[in-house]
Amino acid sequence: MSDVPLVETAYQHIRTQLLNGAYLPGHLFTESELAAELGMSRTPIRSAVSLLEKEGFVQTLYKRGIVVRGIETKDLYHIFDLLNALYSYALDCIDQGMYYELDLVQLRKHYDLLVEASDNQQYRAYYENGLMFMHTLLDSIRNRYITETFYLHRDKLLFYVVAYRLTQGANRPYTGRKLYEEIYNRLAEGKYQEAKKAIIDHKRNMREDLLRNSMLP
Repeated sequence: MSDVPLVETAYQHIRTQLLNGAYLPGHLFTESELAAELGMSRTPIRSAVSLLEKEGFVQTLYKRGIVVRGIETKDLYHIFDLLNALYSYALDCIDQGMYYELDLVQLRKHYDLLVEASDNQQYRAYYENGLMFMHTLLDSIRNRYITETFYLHRDKLLFYVVAYRLTQGANRPYTGRKLYEEIYNRLAEGKYQEAKKAIIDHKRNMREDLLRNSMLP
């Protein structure tokens, strides 16, 4: 029997644990523990770990096991830089009437789910719907390379913010609601450059917060 389905099962299990905050930076586990937990041999576990290692989520330590890696704050900010550049580009294209119309219904759906998750302190659902709100914006320009770039970094960003909230005991994430509400309202009104300005202003404020907390070099 091929090990490919087992590799996928192990990969998705570990990834889910990461994104749910069950495996936080510094958490150490072994192939044997996962094999026993999932009822499979260590071979598919090893292959799954190798995939996650390439993605930067974990690191294999000789004779010790597998450790969950953290994400450098400067790398986090670079990811935000990249994604904000994509959002700005998409809004410029939409403003120039170059592509399909925005799916305002889907945008509103993700915003409403974000608000509900915030009220219930469901950190993953909150950030996930925020990211999917922005994905809906990017999806309107039908550029698969931009979409692939977004997905490449989405889960790493999601892992960081969920882990940070859980380990740092930060306040409930209400602040983003105002930003997404403003972006949605500007998009619904067809004021795309104002939506772009809101995103840029938020990025500037976020950098200032990181600097104040000595989280950037």
